[in-house]
Amino acid sequence: MSDENDKVFSSATEMPERLPGDEAADMEGAGVSDLVLKTLFEGIQEEIMVVDADLVIRDANPSFLRRLRLPKEQVIGRKCYEVASGFCSEQACRTDVCHLERARKSDQRVEIVNRVFDRRRERMREIVRLVYPVRGQGDASRYFVQITRDETARRQLVRRVKASQRKFRIILETATDAILSLDADQRIIHFNDAACRLFGYSRREVLGKEIGLFIPPQQAEDYHELKRFLSAKRPKHLRRPLSLSALRKGGESFPVEMGISYQLIESEPTYTAILRDISEKRQMEKKLLQNERLAAVGQTVAQVAHEIKNPLMIIGGFSRQIRETLSDEKAVRKLDLIFEEIGRLERLVADLGDFTKQYRLVKKPTDINSLLKEVTGVMSALHPPGKFRFVLEGGAEPLTILCDPDKVKQVLLNIVGNGLEAMGEGGTLKLSARRERRGARIEISDTGRGIPEGDLERIFEPFYTTRHKGLGLGLSICFKLVEAHGGDISVFSHSGQGTTFSIFLPGA
Repeated sequence: MSDENDKVFSSATEMPERLPGDEAADMEGAGVSDLVLKTLFEGIQEEIMVVDADLVIRDANPSFLRRLRLPKEQVIGRKCYEVASGFCSEQACRTDVCHLERARKSDQRVEIVNRVFDRRRERMREIVRLVYPVRGQGDASRYFVQITRDETARRQLVRRVKASQRKFRIILETATDAILSLDADQRIIHFNDAACRLFGYSRREVLGKEIGLFIPPQQAEDYHELKRFLSAKRPKHLRRPLSLSALRKGGESFPVEMGISYQLIESEPTYTAILRDISEKRQMEKKLLQNERLAAVGQTVAQVAHEIKNPLMIIGGFSRQIRETLSDEKAVRKLDLIFEEIGRLERLVADLGDFTKQYRLVKKPTDINSLLKEVTGVMSALHPPGKFRFVLEGGAEPLTILCDPDKVKQVLLNIVGNGLEAMGEGGTLKLSARRERRGARIEISDTGRGIPEGDLERIFEPFYTTRHKGLGLGLSICFKLVEAHGGDISVFSHSGQGTTFSIFLPGA
């Protein structure tokens, strides 16, 4: 470096000249600082002890002295282990076990936690000790400031908070209902395991997204009430659950009930929503309504059938007697037409009787796969070869349940017959059975014209039919027979895409 550069470097690093009054200001500032430090030293609740490099106590604050119950003059000048014999010893102070010794060797801050039994209170205390190495002003003397703090209450509180958080998270993640939280911007900040299962999304896919991801806008009044609640931002909860339509990840729509509340948590608005899939509840409500309709119709039908039966017998009897006395062919042909209509009415009355009667089941162990084979054998023999293709899935091993085989066979024949009629000129009919918990599931699918959505809800109602012939009692009777077994029957169909009947029969 050149001389010129040396001069520049020297002048840049020299202290500036002190102005008049600076020294007095420094002394005044130092006095204030000393006063503040003294006040802290004397008033702080933590215990403070200052020792030199030989572990001789040079100073101690009132908190330290109160614990020892000693005056200051009996502490200053003594070794630390002489006054703190309950915590350490001379031998320990010369090993790395001692925090002061560790600070002396490393010349760095040291922190330790001691668990000490308090005999007076008969409980464990958690004591935190911090040691800071410092140097005296104007000399090379080394000192060590030990600050001792009783952390028992705080650490117990922290443990209780953590335990509470663990319990809350366990409850949250084991809940069967979907639970999610939204922030002030209505974005998802929590999504529990049940919510992942219900909607089919992972947490990573939904966190930070809006609730509209799976609760899409719709015209239902409840949706608008939800939006009004989210916009109001008042600490409250809705008085009643909201009925909404939700979407799974794959696009499937299903009904949910939602309860939602708004709270201020650390001044931050948070919404918590609980959602429940009510698909089964809606199905049960429909089934209950259907049963009520069937019961009401059944009572009326029983009365009508009873009123028709006796006059029909009289008409038929007298008509036969009249026919025997007639010789006019035209009159005989007319009476034959009357006999045909009487026969049709008698069959109707018999069907009405099947619909209204209480079924007495004769249950016995039955192989469902064998029943399916019998039904396909009977129905395939009634139609030209090659017109319909029957596919029987599974069936390699017996699937035995306790049921009335005749009644179950009647149900299967009726549904298979409807499926063949729906396929008209030909198609494939698939039958399968599988074991489920507490019973067996039978499915019958055709590739026919399907059932319009508007007809699906009424398909099991008596006298409701979309066919050109028939009374509309077949599926109603099937419904009652399955219900008599304690099972359930449902139908899935789309117009032009075929139909599937699903039957569950208990008794495995």
